[in-house]
This record gives sequence, structure tokens and C-alpha cells, in this order.
Amino acid sequence: MSRILMVEDDPQLTELLETYLSGYGMDVFSVSLPSVALEKLEVEQYDLVLLDLGLPQMDGLELCKRIKTLHPHLPVIISTARADVSDKVVAFDVGADDYIAKPYEPRELVARIQATIKRYDRFSSGFHEDLFRVDKIKMQISQEDEVLDLTLAEYEIFALLLEKKHQVVSREFIVNSINAVKWQSSDRSIDVIISRIRQKIGDETKNPKYIKSVRGIGYKYIGE
Repeated sequence: MSRILMVEDDPQLTELLETYLSGYGMDVFSVSLPSVALEKLEVEQYDLVLLDLGLPQMDGLELCKRIKTLHPHLPVIISTARADVSDKVVAFDVGADDYIAKPYEPRELVARIQATIKRYDRFSSGFHEDLFRVDKIKMQISQEDEVLDLTLAEYEIFALLLEKKHQVVSREFIVNSINAVKWQSSDRSIDVIISRIRQKIGDETKNPKYIKSVRGIGYKYIGE
């Protein structure tokens, strides 16, 4: 059962979502004050935070920033009546994983929560693929037992390609699937990161052993 911390000061909406989400196997813990939310996060484990922006004590964007600073691997979905584009941009800049504007269909919220948790679950343990070993706890990738010197973006993208072996992964999918690359990142940004990964693993662009470019779409890990 997924544990959700909901930070929401509307009691009617809180009660509605608690009941609805519980029907999809989610255990919802609700608080209305940012200070209480931060206290709970220090002592309890959650799979996701569902966060309103219009809160007492502190704006939800500031709270989101603090949560992602203190708990970088905890997903946060913004659920708010504030549909202004500038709020949405700032939300992603401070680390929000998704943004859904009220009013919305509760089933859409369920789908977004499930997709976000599933995306994070991929990085919760580890796996071994050919010459590469992924340690998802330490967020490291080893090549022939030697730990690669990767940035966070390089690690997340390469781990994603390894997991999707022989599958074409589009640049758009990469942006939407990892946290170290913002949603507004350009295709060129992804290409630059892939180029750095190739240099670090000894791969060649023209004759790749590991990462193959798929023209106009993205990349795929082809292994050996």
C-alpha cells in the first residue's frame, strides 16, 4: 500500500481525496500546516507528497523546495487551483515531479500518483546488465567493477537506458522520466549528456557498442 502525505488546508477536499485514494490502495496522511508536514517527513516514510500551494505559514512552492532539498528522492505532486504558467514553471524549477490544476477528475490524480511512484520505484534498488552494475541506493553505475564518475543527470539517463535495453527511448521520455533534467530541457541538452556518458564508458558514436542513436527519436542501449 502506498503511503501518501497530503498537505491540504481544505477539509472537504481532504476528506474526499482520503476516501477516494484509499479505494486505490493508498494510505493517505493529511496535514494542513507546512511545519507539521516537515516534522512528519523527518520521522516517517512516505512514497509521495501531494501538495497544495495556497497554504498557511508558507507558500506551497517554498515548501516544495524545502522538501526536495531535505528529501531529494521523495516525489512531490502539486495539486492546486493556481493554474498560472509562472507558478507551474517555478514548481518544476524547485523540484516538483508533476503539477495538476484544480478542479480535476480524481481518477486523473490517481493515474498521476501511480505513474510517479512507479517511476521512482525503478530507482529504488539495483540491477546488473552486461558489464554494467547499477546500485540504485548509492546512485552509482560500475563498469567491470569500477565505479563510473557520473553526474546525477548522467547516472539517471544511463540507468534508464540500461533498464530499457534494446528499446528505443525518446528524448521526450527521458525528460519526463528522470529528475535531474527539467521538463523544459532541449533535445540538445540530452544529446550533450549522452555524449559525456559515451566518453566515460569508452563508447564510440560512429561504431557504438553500448548506446546507439536513433535518428530523430532518441537512443537505445544495445549491450554486447
